[in-house]
Amino acid sequence: MTSPHRYTGLIDRYRDRLPVHDDTRIISLGEGNTPLIRLGNIPRALGDKVEIYVKYEGLNPTGSF
Repeated sequence: MTSPHRYTGLIDRYRDRLPVHDDTRIISLGEGNTPLIRLGNIPRALGDKVEIYVKYEGLNPTGSF
């Protein structure tokens, strides 16, 4: 079993929802779990009280996918 504090990738995270057995060895690059970044300039330019977030997919180990 993995440590609850170490991110091990999407396959392991959603293992219970995938056709993967408990004894299947998972290989991961640490993909996924990229941050949401709150934008400030666009909502301010719109003049609305909205919150806009973007995903920073460039932090994936292979760039964006």
